[in-house]
Amino acid sequence: EETRSGTIELLLTKPINHQQVVWGKYLATFLLVVIALVLTIPYYITVASIGNIDHGAVISGYFGLLLMSSAYIGVGLFASSITNNQIVSFLLALLIGVFFHILFGVFGGNLSGILGKVFYYLSMNTHFESITRGVIDTKDLIYFATITYAGVFLAEKAIQSKTS
Repeated sequence: EETRSGTIELLLTKPINHQQVVWGKYLATFLLVVIALVLTIPYYITVASIGNIDHGAVISGYFGLLLMSSAYIGVGLFASSITNNQIVSFLLALLIGVFFHILFGVFGGNLSGILGKVFYYLSMNTHFESITRGVIDTKDLIYFATITYAGVFLAEKAIQSKTS
């Protein structure tokens, strides 16, 4: 949208580089997600006051949501950086998200051997469920950090190639 409306030139004439622009967009979107999740805390407090609740599972669930949101923000930034149309960008991000969240898990469950293990590892749902059970493993943290960084890095390179 910024390429089409011409505001990308305004951004890039400032004394900032492509990396700072993309990371700024990422952090702004991530902050929006954090605010949205903070606004759900009264529901947690209400349910906790009614009866017993597993506080560890809730906290790890929030943490897992932040990690998964971070990965999807990276994917969305990448999708929006390679196309000029917002609808195409949304559909591309949705398609990539469906592959990571659902289809890789289905492929991993139906295939055997090393290929099944690779698809199962690529499934975002697998890593998210692990975290929501309270198991915060470094492989899950590395997975989400890698997806996030790859999306932001590829978005930066796409914007850099468009403006060069």
